Amino acid sequence: MCERVIPEDQRDEHHLVPKSKGGKKTVLLHRICHDQIHSIFTDAQLAKKFSTIETIVEDPAVRTFVTWVRNKPPGFSDSAKESRQSFRRGR
Repeated sequence: MCERVIPEDQRDEHHLVPKSKGGKKTVLLHRICHDQIHSIFTDAQLAKKFSTIETIVEDPAVRTFVTWVRNKPPGFSDSAKESRQSFRRGR
């Protein structure tokens, strides 16, 4: 999606049609890209309208994210998000 190399520890499988909607085909994405997709779209939206990487990237919010993340190093992750999650877990 962002056209960066995906380090092994940052790989996530994205079901083009969510498993909950019967999807089987997957693509490998950076974890941060995968998280962004699911923060923007519902499973129903992914199944009905955004079942290819091409249609996902056409969305203006995704395009903005891709433009931003494309210049980050391959292993980049959102440390602010990780910090918030750790804080919520009491770590």
